[in-house]
Amino acid sequence: MTKVAQVSEDAGVNGDRPADRITQGLLRLNTAMRNRAWNWAEGAGLTPTQGEILMLLMQRKAPLRLNDIARETALTAATTSDAVSTLEEKGLVEKRRAADDRRALAVKLTARGRTAAKRAAQWPGFVSGALDSLRDEEQTALYSGLFKLIRELEIQGTMPAHRMCGTCRWFEADSGEGASARRGASRAAKAPKVVDVSFRCATLAQPLDRGSLRLDCLAYEAADAATQVRNWKLLKQA
Repeated sequence: MTKVAQVSEDAGVNGDRPADRITQGLLRLNTAMRNRAWNWAEGAGLTPTQGEILMLLMQRKAPLRLNDIARETALTAATTSDAVSTLEEKGLVEKRRAADDRRALAVKLTARGRTAAKRAAQWPGFVSGALDSLRDEEQTALYSGLFKLIRELEIQGTMPAHRMCGTCRWFEADSGEGASARRGASRAAKAPKVVDVSFRCATLAQPLDRGSLRLDCLAYEAADAATQVRNWKLLKQA
């Protein structure tokens, strides 16, 4: 087979569309991250799943119920229960009665668990180091694209919901047209395509740009469905 034929065959396998090539790139990145995760986990005497649960509990800064952990890590109830039980045996987590329902149990980190969670949070550092080689505008564009991709997968129901900007009640988006331009007789006219969109976090009282949108925020409170739809339309144009 000639080199031209090999390249043509490769294009058929990997796809000619940018979306196909991005998917291939993400798959390869996932392979590298999975291998690193296993290497780290073996050295720490844990599994990647256990490490992920520890990091989740550290990020939340509060006890979580088993069903909350399962939902946010996209694990089955059985896998979550087994992983948490192992972490409890290792003295890294403990189960307490949930503050809002004494009949339910919540999982929290122990002091040893917090130390292990901090170590677990360091294993993806090899990716951060590589990202530092990109220009600032490249990092912003990459993050913005990933943010939108994650939100789209949430909408499709193929990824667990995150406590992210755009779905939060504190997130404010303005197309720059002004409130008066969105009311009255102008409603009958076809609105121009929005290209100049500004964002702001009301609870933090600060502006947001494409690079500072949050995928997970402790101040998160879900917005109503109509607001989420409106904000997503504006976010896609940013």
